Amino acid sequence: MTTTFKVLGPLEVRHGGERVDVPAGLARVLLATLLLRANQTVTMDALVERLWDGRAVNPARTRSTLHMVVTRLRQALGEANVVRTATNGYLAEVGPDALDLHRFRVLAEEGRFAEALSLWRGEPLSDVRSDALHQEDVEPLREERLVVLERRIEADLAAGRAVELVPELRGLTKAYPLRERFWGQLVLALHRGDRQAEALAEYRAISERLVEELGVDPSQYLRAVHHTVLVGEPEDVPAPEPSSTAWTALCQLPPDTVDFVGREDLCDEATRLLTGGPGGTGVPVVAITGPPGGGKSAWTVRVAHALRDRFPDGQLFVRLDGAGRAPRDPGEVLAELLTAVGVAPSAIPDRLEARAAAFRAQVADRAVLLVLDDAAGVAQVRHLLPGTPGSAVLVSSRRWLAGLPGVRVLRVPPLPTGLALDLLSLMIGADRVAAERRAADALVEACGGLPLALRIVGARLAARPSLPLAKLAARLADERRRLDEMAAGDLEVRASLEPSYEALRPDAALAFRRLGLLGAVDVASWVVKALTGLDDPEPAVEELVEANLLEETGADATGEPRYRLHDVLAVYAAEVAAAADPVGNDAALRTYLGVLTTLAEVASLRTTQSVDEVPFSPAPTTDVLPAREVERLTADGGPWLLAEQVALERAIEAAARRGWAVEALWLYERAMRYLDVFVPNERVVELAEVVERSLRAAGEHRLARRARYHLTTQNLKESLDDEVVGALAECARGFGRDGDHAAEALALASLAHYDHLRTGVADVEVARRAVEASERSGVRSVACSTRRELALMLAHAGRYEEALPHFDETLALCRELGSGLAEVQVHHSVARCALQHGDLERAAEAAARAVERIDLVNDLRGMGYVTSLAGRVAVVTGRPAEGVRLATRAYRIFVEVGEGIGAANAAASIGEGYLALGRPADALAVLEPALREYGEVGTALEVERMRKAFAAATAAVDGAVDGVVRAAVGEAAEGEAGSRSTP
Repeated sequence: MTTTFKVLGPLEVRHGGERVDVPAGLARVLLATLLLRANQTVTMDALVERLWDGRAVNPARTRSTLHMVVTRLRQALGEANVVRTATNGYLAEVGPDALDLHRFRVLAEEGRFAEALSLWRGEPLSDVRSDALHQEDVEPLREERLVVLERRIEADLAAGRAVELVPELRGLTKAYPLRERFWGQLVLALHRGDRQAEALAEYRAISERLVEELGVDPSQYLRAVHHTVLVGEPEDVPAPEPSSTAWTALCQLPPDTVDFVGREDLCDEATRLLTGGPGGTGVPVVAITGPPGGGKSAWTVRVAHALRDRFPDGQLFVRLDGAGRAPRDPGEVLAELLTAVGVAPSAIPDRLEARAAAFRAQVADRAVLLVLDDAAGVAQVRHLLPGTPGSAVLVSSRRWLAGLPGVRVLRVPPLPTGLALDLLSLMIGADRVAAERRAADALVEACGGLPLALRIVGARLAARPSLPLAKLAARLADERRRLDEMAAGDLEVRASLEPSYEALRPDAALAFRRLGLLGAVDVASWVVKALTGLDDPEPAVEELVEANLLEETGADATGEPRYRLHDVLAVYAAEVAAAADPVGNDAALRTYLGVLTTLAEVASLRTTQSVDEVPFSPAPTTDVLPAREVERLTADGGPWLLAEQVALERAIEAAARRGWAVEALWLYERAMRYLDVFVPNERVVELAEVVERSLRAAGEHRLARRARYHLTTQNLKESLDDEVVGALAECARGFGRDGDHAAEALALASLAHYDHLRTGVADVEVARRAVEASERSGVRSVACSTRRELALMLAHAGRYEEALPHFDETLALCRELGSGLAEVQVHHSVARCALQHGDLERAAEAAARAVERIDLVNDLRGMGYVTSLAGRVAVVTGRPAEGVRLATRAYRIFVEVGEGIGAANAAASIGEGYLALGRPADALAVLEPALREYGEVGTALEVERMRKAFAAATAAVDGAVDGVVRAAVGEAAEGEAGSRSTP
């Protein structure tokens, strides 16, 4: 069933022909506002302003009330609901024929004026109570209708209906006594009805009224009509259009920027919007917005110059000083515009509305481009707009002007690196940039693509041809002095940023400063709440976005919208934060770290974790965020951790740098338990080192030992040597002295495991000590790890039958704990031991169970080890093609996560599989680079397997007997593989 909406009269909704009742009050204002901007997002701020109609509001309650109104409206509309949620607002999703306003405009553009006017049922939205809506939205609609009415009358005059038009036109001139087009049409109708005396009398009447009330002479159109009456031109000649002889075309545009680069796509879009097509009834308005220093004014002037031939009646330019503390008064601006178009100062009306009407009268039916630079907001611009099509308006502003009727907003983004380098080359010479390309890149990065900053840097370098780019780049690299360096003559980045900051409301200013403490990093809105303590941070966030001080970067993997301070803005925000409240900043940062720690812990515990991890160091739980919000944010633990990966890394470093060592450890443990697979291993190691140094400097030696253990387990992923194994032994001894028995047990189990990998000797006694420590700890998940390791050491020591009951006991404990990954680890261990002892049936069964269950858990490294072992078992049990496929998959995983031991293991299995397939050349293609990359990882058995397979493949390629190949494949069942921190 079709749904239709009508706004050209009382608000009306019909679905399937039946009327749908829309509740009076805020719901009706909301629907009307959305329909007037159909298929365009209307921001929360704009809706709040419209619904509360200029009344004082409580920011803490308006959002929740707005959501309630939206819900109520949707319920009332039922199947006719078209209200959709959009980023930072809502929109009405309406088809092209579903809204009478759309049909009116289409018919008018097609020249079907009478049909278009027949859609009007009275005063638009007469049953919607909102002063703001009627002033800002309905008034422009009335103007659209009048323009279409004028065109309908012109068509009737051309069709010879002059006499019958006179009564209608007399009524229109009374209703609109200053509308010159109606007066001119009345004069023409009287003239063509052979009523010359009346025609001349009406002309005198409007001429006198214009002089008395507006202080202006009749327009060129009226004078042309008067001329027609006086000289008696044939009636079939239409009234002449305004001619350039009676209007002095005026170009007030500032000079275009010579070294302008890029933006061609935006220029084309602006041109299309401003000159889109004839027949429209509205005045096209394009607003250019972007961050301070982003080149809005230069770009606006560039577009205006490019459009000069499209607007032959002139290009008017006015600076509105919107970014300053005292934006220009619209009445003052109108006086300037009226003077520019030839109105004598003594004839300029006093009232704002009269000045606006006088300006519209002066530019009526002309092709004028009005350029308004640096607008403060919608209220400043609204009265400056022309009233008739043909003219267009180009506005630049630091704020989004979405509330301006009919506006299309284009955002000027920072320059990408290539264009930024082009701009720098234009200013200082391409040769100089090419000679110090790395330093030039650093300069561009420090400027963040802001044209103002780049121009300042370019001006400084141009003034000093001998100054090395690297020297200035080094000075800009220091964020504490960067803004001091970004100044040259009367250009200064800091001065361009200050007005935008000073115009913010207190909550938004606080949010801006506090976000500066984190730097140029993506954040979710909950971060603003943690940093500021605001109950509802959304209004502050939206004000910053509207002021182009905060950029919306899209939604993350959890669906949460994310925001980012531009690099230079982040430096400025940190500067004003340091000056405003250093003590409060520290408190805010600690609160943020506490919230981040709580969220990281909850998210991490919701991911599938290995039981071989040391339990978290106890950390307090913050209540800054309500439990329901914590639940919502971390419902999917892994995606949340990935979304906050960069923030977590930076927070760990920031905490350590400020001497908050314990907080740094808390964050590291909770974040890297899951993220160490996704973060490059060298970065994980770097963070562990930072945390350990910070803890030792703070005298937290017990916790420093934990950091050392985390560091050691990360180092083990790349290589295995005496130093790393010695570090494990030292950690185990230290944990024992500290009474940290869970950590002691896991360290001992790791020691037994990795020492066996390094030497091939199974130390059953160390494994038994690990089991005893786990029993002292009382942590049952740790018991899973230590009992499994004891079973492995027994099997490696030749006591396979004795090991099997321990495996069964461990498997039962894993199932009792409900740990799928721990169960996979046991199956993996059983398969390894069975393979080593020639129990191929058990090996195949256990490997199959591990593969089956690993898909149920989210552990990439575990997937690698399980798949690698399954490949090895497949080769030994006569399925070499499947073995190569599985081992190759595992090898790719290990290379991706930087796991050297696992990569050596998988490479050996690939080589053995290719040998079994009789493809020694393919085996060499894998083994040769693998030996170069992983031949020194320190795992004796895996490296030995690779070397044996390599020797066999080399011999086969060189024509050695097939027995060499068979011998190498037989040896594939020998040796040992794997990592104990994952399967």
